[in-house]
Amino acid sequence: MGKRKNEEKPLPIGFTRRSNGKLEYRFFVEGKRFSVYGATQKECKQKETEKREQLKNGIYKSSKSLTVQEWLLRWLDRREKKVKSQTIRVYRKLINRMCKQRIDEVGSTFGEIKLVKLEADNIRDMQNMILKDVKTRTANDCISLLKKALTAAVDDRILPYNPASGVERVKRTEVQVRDTIHRALSSSEVDSFFQAAENSWYYWLYEFLLNTGLRIGEASALTATDIKDGTISINKTVARTEIGYEISKQAKTEAGTRIVPLLPEAWNAVNQQSRINRIVFRKENSSKPIFRLPKGGIIRPDRVNDDIKHICDEAGIERFSCHAFRATFTSRCVQQGKIPVVELMKILGHKDVQMTLGLYAHSDNEQIREHLLAVNFR
Repeated sequence: MGKRKNEEKPLPIGFTRRSNGKLEYRFFVEGKRFSVYGATQKECKQKETEKREQLKNGIYKSSKSLTVQEWLLRWLDRREKKVKSQTIRVYRKLINRMCKQRIDEVGSTFGEIKLVKLEADNIRDMQNMILKDVKTRTANDCISLLKKALTAAVDDRILPYNPASGVERVKRTEVQVRDTIHRALSSSEVDSFFQAAENSWYYWLYEFLLNTGLRIGEASALTATDIKDGTISINKTVARTEIGYEISKQAKTEAGTRIVPLLPEAWNAVNQQSRINRIVFRKENSSKPIFRLPKGGIIRPDRVNDDIKHICDEAGIERFSCHAFRATFTSRCVQQGKIPVVELMKILGHKDVQMTLGLYAHSDNEQIREHLLAVNFR
């Protein structure tokens, strides 16, 4: 008898599939077993090559001779089993940024310091160097990551204490993105934008985002099978990994897995985009994302944001990012007071009400004045 159509082929020797759907590949070097993880066999093999190169360069040498960079890479290697691949990618960028900072006149880098000789002043010097090039949020993210990694070194008894524990986060001085590119849009901005966006490939995506409050990754991963009985089932997202953009088999967060109502305007956007897809791509597949790149690939947020910039310039309005549609959806819901905040929190996939109100519920001074005038104090 032939194999069933849906039966998965046996995995090659060394590969196993974990409960989260990822592949694990095990190999041995000098009698010691190592594991790498990935979405595909090719990704696992690439990581095996990288790991073997690390071993060759002595990253797994004795703890007393470890440099800061070597320890951070070892710590990151452990985390790979426990966190999402996009998180590992962010961690790797932060580690590279920290380790390359020149912290003395001789030209030594932060990553070259022996781990057992690391002091709080070294960390503060690195922090100050980073602040010359990036925003305070990135610098604070570096310190947060470093504290976690050094706590692990204390747990492993490589360090007697965590030298980063007394290093304080820097107070943010920049204007927050929620007040600029992630801001809630005014009604006039929305009208001007959609008039100028009439010929954009992403027009119906913008309409959909505005009327659902979905994140761009959630909307980009949406398929026809996720829409049923007037609701949207959100259980996956487009995420950037070390090998590119992929559709993850899980939502961005635990609270992100949810079912939300599909409003008529959003349903119309889905139908209009599906109609365009049938014309452009001819053969449609219900397992394919509804919103795609013009050539059929997975949507990348940077491509969408570039399109938004051009439309904003044509419309003569201040530039914003695709996340502004989510902020606008939330602010309209809060301002009009027709949806209880707890319900809105669930629609947005937030884990608590404070996140919903603190990040997205914007009101300008004129709106506040109008609301106060409507209150009867006697």
